[in-house]
Amino acid sequence: MADGRDDVPYDWDKVINPSPPKRLKKQSPRKAPALPKVPRFNLKLDVLGWLMAVTSLIIVVGIIVLFYMSWLFQAEGQRVASQDQGQIPITEDFAAGQPKPKDVLFRIGGASSMGPNVMMDLVSAWMRARGYTSVRADQGDKLIEVSGSRAGKTARVLIALGSSHGGFEALTQQRLEAVMSSRQVLPGEADRLSALGNFTNASSEKIIGLDASLVVVNRNNPINRIDTEVLGRILSGEFTDWNQVSKDMSGRISIKLESLGADFGSSPAGRLLGDREPPETVTFLDAPAGVADAVSRDEKAIGITRRGTGGVKALALNERNARSVGADDFSISTETYTFTERLFVYVGSSGGDPNARDFADFVTSQAGQELVARMGITPLRLRAVKVLTPPDAPGDYRTFGRFAERMNFDIRFYDGANQPDSRAEEDLKRFVAFINKNQIDKRRIAVLGFADNVGARATNIGLAQSRAETVALALQGLGVTPGIVRSYGDSLPVGSNSDERGRMRNRRVEIWLCAPPACPLINLGAEAEATTRGIPAGVRLGPPRPPVEGEPVPKG
Repeated sequence: MADGRDDVPYDWDKVINPSPPKRLKKQSPRKAPALPKVPRFNLKLDVLGWLMAVTSLIIVVGIIVLFYMSWLFQAEGQRVASQDQGQIPITEDFAAGQPKPKDVLFRIGGASSMGPNVMMDLVSAWMRARGYTSVRADQGDKLIEVSGSRAGKTARVLIALGSSHGGFEALTQQRLEAVMSSRQVLPGEADRLSALGNFTNASSEKIIGLDASLVVVNRNNPINRIDTEVLGRILSGEFTDWNQVSKDMSGRISIKLESLGADFGSSPAGRLLGDREPPETVTFLDAPAGVADAVSRDEKAIGITRRGTGGVKALALNERNARSVGADDFSISTETYTFTERLFVYVGSSGGDPNARDFADFVTSQAGQELVARMGITPLRLRAVKVLTPPDAPGDYRTFGRFAERMNFDIRFYDGANQPDSRAEEDLKRFVAFINKNQIDKRRIAVLGFADNVGARATNIGLAQSRAETVALALQGLGVTPGIVRSYGDSLPVGSNSDERGRMRNRRVEIWLCAPPACPLINLGAEAEATTRGIPAGVRLGPPRPPVEGEPVPKG
């Protein structure tokens, strides 16, 4: 060829009509691996098989029911035990660790005996005094709700009914802002509440008033007084017939008591029983009126109930080696009557709720005390009373009593301390206001100290003198210097010296007002051990002597 390439022949037919391209072989999709075959069970059971299946089902259901019933009984047992212990129920309004509801002014709980009879009326009066209108109280089983309106808003105060101990426990758990108690706070309870303040002094411990438990019998019963030891034997079932008590009475004794739940142990009946159990024949009733009614219908009955109940006869009480004392207003206000009981409101003094504190201050104010008096509770109102001195009193004391009047309160002290207790702190302030209001000459004031009979008589005279001087110094700090500071040692016990509760009542200071113009020292007696100046032993002239550092605390 002209271009020099090799002369290669072409297949012009293949060039013009090329053969079609080879088709790719179509691949079939991968098959998923086969699942294992599930064996099929034959559900056709014979009679024996069905019987076994039903039996197994019944057993499983029974076990579940047993577990549920066990849980239910345990929960109910805990609930009943909680009620028996007087615990405040945990509800939405009393949730542990949660703040009070926004519409609740404060929550107070504790002794159920104080709820409907005392606290409900006091809270209602407080709300009205603070400008609330349409105040109403709704009472349930364990809760009283007092509500009112002010400035278009509704507010509530919640009163939970349990026991004194339950109230202190709930306050510790921050489920309450205040406690109502029919007894004084115990040392252990005060320790647990110490973050809220000192619950043993007047800043947290507020005394509403003084109640009294009466020992009552049928009006046809001839006895008029009873010894507390004999009463304890009756309550324990040791004495079962009246002829064991009095030669003027016979027949099987029937006992009627108020059911106080967890507070029964601190009640007069509980204290008399101590570790002993009451017999099964004792009838427990829900209210004081029920006790009085039952005794009034049973000539062989004896009961312990609170005041304000009629149709029965109240007995005077006699403690060992102490004089017989009835439940008159003066004996109750001086706490000389054995079964006198202080009613308390406790509030925190350190960061406490302001509404609860305002309420506590209200119940101790003049308006609150007037309401307390209308309830039949002895208020803490002061007055001077002409009293008949006991025939077994020292001669100079009897002579002094003919020319003087006694104030209707006694100063008592904290256990193991030479310090007036919370009631005494407030009573001394009231007393200074009383003498200033009535323009009483301070030289007419006599401060008389007493002791229990533990130890030598000379020692007890010194202890009683120390207590009297402590009170005189407290008055001096309030601007009043008494005219006489006098010791009578272990004379005139008002309680039994055989037990600590009675001894504490004997460790007291009385305050008297002499006739004008001043207390006549010359009349204080010739039969006492006289000094060279003719003044009876235990009388100190001039201002009271301050305590000497390191001086032992009087305990007798």
